[in-house]
Amino acid sequence: MTLGDLGAPKETRAEVAKRLGLSTSLAFFPVRHQSPTCAAKLEAFLPRFAPDVILVELPAPFEEHLEALLDPESRAPFALCAMTEGKSPRFVARRDEIRAAEAPRSRAYYPFCDYSPELVALRYAKARGAEVRFIDRLSPLPEEETDAGEDDLPSAERALGERLGQDAGAWFGRSRFTAALCVRAGARDFDELWEALFEQGGWDASPEGWALAVGAYALATRRTFGQEELEADGTLFRERFMAAKIAEAAAQRGKRVLVVAGALHVVALGSARETLAALRPAPKDDVDAEVRLVPYTFPRLDALLGYAPGMSGPAFYQHVWEARAEADPFAQAAERVLLETIRRARTEGDALGPADAIAALAFARELASLRGRPKIGRAEVIEAATSCFVKGELRVSGRRVIAALGEALRGSRMGKLGPKAGPSPLTRDFRETAEALGLLPSAGPPRGIELSLATSKKARRCSWFLHRAAWLGLGFATQVGGGDVEGFGAKGAEGDPKPQAFTTLEATTERWTVAYAPEVDARLLELAAEGASVEEAAARQLARAAREGEGRAGAIAACVGRGVRMGLEGICQRLAPALKAAIHADEDPRSLLEAARRLRRVRAQRARLGLPKAAWLDALGRAAYEAGARGLGRLAQTSGARASEVPALLMDLGGATLADDGMGPARELVLAKARAAREIARATSPLVLGALDGLLVSLGAGHGTELGAHFEAARGRPEAKGAYLEGLLALSPRALLDEPSLLEALIAHVSSGSFEGFLASLPSLRRALTRLGPRELEEISSRAAKLLGLGAAEARIVSPLPPEEVARLSAWELRWLEAEAAWASPAPEPNR
Repeated sequence: MTLGDLGAPKETRAEVAKRLGLSTSLAFFPVRHQSPTCAAKLEAFLPRFAPDVILVELPAPFEEHLEALLDPESRAPFALCAMTEGKSPRFVARRDEIRAAEAPRSRAYYPFCDYSPELVALRYAKARGAEVRFIDRLSPLPEEETDAGEDDLPSAERALGERLGQDAGAWFGRSRFTAALCVRAGARDFDELWEALFEQGGWDASPEGWALAVGAYALATRRTFGQEELEADGTLFRERFMAAKIAEAAAQRGKRVLVVAGALHVVALGSARETLAALRPAPKDDVDAEVRLVPYTFPRLDALLGYAPGMSGPAFYQHVWEARAEADPFAQAAERVLLETIRRARTEGDALGPADAIAALAFARELASLRGRPKIGRAEVIEAATSCFVKGELRVSGRRVIAALGEALRGSRMGKLGPKAGPSPLTRDFRETAEALGLLPSAGPPRGIELSLATSKKARRCSWFLHRAAWLGLGFATQVGGGDVEGFGAKGAEGDPKPQAFTTLEATTERWTVAYAPEVDARLLELAAEGASVEEAAARQLARAAREGEGRAGAIAACVGRGVRMGLEGICQRLAPALKAAIHADEDPRSLLEAARRLRRVRAQRARLGLPKAAWLDALGRAAYEAGARGLGRLAQTSGARASEVPALLMDLGGATLADDGMGPARELVLAKARAAREIARATSPLVLGALDGLLVSLGAGHGTELGAHFEAARGRPEAKGAYLEGLLALSPRALLDEPSLLEALIAHVSSGSFEGFLASLPSLRRALTRLGPRELEEISSRAAKLLGLGAAEARIVSPLPPEEVARLSAWELRWLEAEAAWASPAPEPNR
């Protein structure tokens, strides 16, 4: 299908020619964003028309960035990014995933690549000395219509499209006229139809013929929608503003004016050329927005991943643009994409070679000819590669080939800004530091990095930089394996750090992924006022976070931990007085013990990295431990879900007490406070009571008779016995082996209590026993067998399963008991 197959009536073609006025002093050239054929036709038309003034469909406030936009040292793609406070302007923009919880600003991107028609027009104007004006509004709707804000936009609009306002491509995609043309052309959607008609089918047309065909399509599409729809969307509001801007330029006598705008707009604006002189001057677009030029990427330019008004496969179309002087640029682009697909697939193990590329290219030519398309398009490349390159199992080889093809079509190019773009000192520092450390952002998939902190000073500098970038929310660096808020160790299933998992390897080896997205630069722009370097901005935000945590020892200690991970020793020492004051003022023992635990881990990490001891760190840790120990009575009052936090805190307190390394509290203080707290815990939480008993046992002050008595006394709720045992074993895993009275009490509960009570307590008991290792469980089962009078053969029957099997079977058992209870319940009597 070609442009001649549109079948527009002669009257329609004449009407479109009149509206476009390509041979008059006021001409309208219809464009589609990121269309290489459109850019090529406009490039050829510009010297023929020789405009004195070029009006471009870009927001008027962007004009002040024209010099930066045309910096010859810049490399596309790049984007103008508008950031605004509050609800206005109302952008149809990708939601900010970096700081979605706060969303301090709205962001909108207007990206450019080499084959953007708007950029082609601007570059021509600079080369020929033509005047340039931007004629669109920054806000697509009047102020009184923007009260809803971005959150009330349809979810599809929020997820797609980064351009300001509603793009005309959306109207094309859902018009009845497009649907009818898709049927005629055998196209699956608007994008394939556009490519067949105006990219492949329009490449050999003249600029005027191409523009008339696009105008006819736009006019037919526009007529399928009512004025109410166009008004509600903001299209008419924007066009009234653009018309007033065009009238101002057209009033200059003797000037040839060219309007470069979306096809749907120019067919409307061109129809009003006779009334332009009567229009009032355009109001000033005074929306308060910060606009900067930022690098962009091909993956984000792809319509499937980011910029919805654009076209999918930017690398393919870049190849077309670069080969536009050749006889068949589409064939050359197809060849380059197919060879790149083979290269990528071979790295994944596929046995492909040049012969496969030759076969696929021939297949694509024949397919395009069969469809009546004079050039090879993106759709033919996809089908040719899928047919010729997938030779093995579709689920294995096919997935590798399709992934390689997607990357080859999309590309990974990232733009670069020249000096006229004027990056902020913070942005400049980020890029210079990342380049010096070998972390220069890439537009490709995330890149993995492993850092051995104990053996490499450069690795430590990389770690500091990546932690700073993560803390600032740049969206550039992600630590693999997570860790807690300071980046230490691993996290448990509930998100609680596991002190025992903090191994030397975890402490001295970090794994990260780094990847670039335009939001990195946008976020750096937001942070420009925070400092001239990434280090300075991170330190300032850390100090602010510490001020917000005033009076809470745990929050300020977390800031100290973050600071150490970011290499900000100076700011950490300046936080010491605030942390000392918080330790004395904080009345929450959980916060105090958490602060002590964090400080202890900071000291351990410093020691592993060979850093000198810090006396202020030891003094603060000791003060936090002592304050936490004195608050054990308040900690014993913890119940409900928060009780699950207590065993880990007490485990760390016990370890610090036994270490006797200058940071832990005095043993006598902990013992006295733990015994007093135990009396309070008897009435509040069996889990906390068990943890306190475990703390005393670990410090050598627990008594077996007390443990058995406390287990016996844990009544009232079916899970109480298991909860007590869970808290105890968390701190003293050998308590069941070392304290005979406790094991006897457990055996008595299992063998002498009611069967219903045993079943009810079984899940919590099994959960408690998962705290033990296989050898401990085997020894306990052997002793239990003896106490029950079982022989060796019978003892093997009660031999325990691995902890993960115990947990799984425990859940299954609960479901089985519930089902059995439902099945055994008496059936309802029939109605009489």
